[in-house]
Amino acid sequence: MPAKRNPIKDITHRDLMLPGSSSKPFDRPGWLYELNYDGVRVLAVHQGKEVRLLSRSGRDLAPSFPEIAEDLAALPDVVLDAELMILDKRGKPELGRLRRRASLTRESAVRNASLWEPAALLVFDILVFRRTDVRGLPLLKRKEIAKTVLFKSVGAFGRTRLVQHVGEGASALFEAASALKLEGIIAKRAGAPYNAGRSRDWLKIRTPHGRHSK
Repeated sequence: MPAKRNPIKDITHRDLMLPGSSSKPFDRPGWLYELNYDGVRVLAVHQGKEVRLLSRSGRDLAPSFPEIAEDLAALPDVVLDAELMILDKRGKPELGRLRRRASLTRESAVRNASLWEPAALLVFDILVFRRTDVRGLPLLKRKEIAKTVLFKSVGAFGRTRLVQHVGEGASALFEAASALKLEGIIAKRAGAPYNAGRSRDWLKIRTPHGRHSK
């Protein structure tokens, strides 16, 4: 009997699903809504003894963020879609501090920064669980899997946690994002599979503070 294929080996940063855009928030049956944070989009990969944090350019950021790598090492073999960030005391992302941390190369500097400026990883999707490719499942089902994986392995309130979503109230969420000077919100079709590349199943609605699409 042939060995079961391991889909983790086949997934790269080029498989990220990317949002289209919408000019204003909307409430629509069968959609859910999340805050869009200002960090660095990554594929978080754990396979055996290997941990990677792959940016959209394919750079592995795991050596620069050992505190996140330690969290990922506690998970079963997975591929997660997430946003890497550093949060201020109010819980607002600080992209400049994150970029400075990512530029550190000296081991002692990296370790000190992980203690004094710890990063957070906000997970919003899962592509692979153990050796099963779950990208074909509906988004809500994938979120249930991700929630269970994270809760059992790292708890609900650690550095690595699941992004919360709402099933209605997009306008109120957008107003909250604007008040917090966040990038905006993401609208996602709840029954959609995870497909690589740009998709209208995910729509970014930017606040006046939002940068160009990451």
